Amino acid sequence: MRRLIGWTAGVIGIAALARALARRQARHERATVAPPVDDRAEALRRKLDETRAAEPAPAVDVTEPDAPKESLDERRARVHAKAQEAIEAMQEEPPA
Repeated sequence: MRRLIGWTAGVIGIAALARALARRQARHERATVAPPVDDRAEALRRKLDETRAAEPAPAVDVTEPDAPKESLDERRARVHAKAQEAIEAMQEEPPA
């Protein structure tokens, strides 16, 4: 009786091992197969490349405006004054 149980357990173990190895090999084969290439995507990429090549490059305006630029110190002073006005407005008592 013990021999029968031992043989049965051995056969079941070997069958489980064979099944696990078969699954592993099948999973590996599925992973190595490349997905099919979508021809529509390739056609759209080619069309986009053609369109980009046909369009002229946008012109960049590098001329400076006629208005004089304020210096960094002037800008800092202006921003500081504006911030002081905002602080004073927040500190005032709200109208009742």
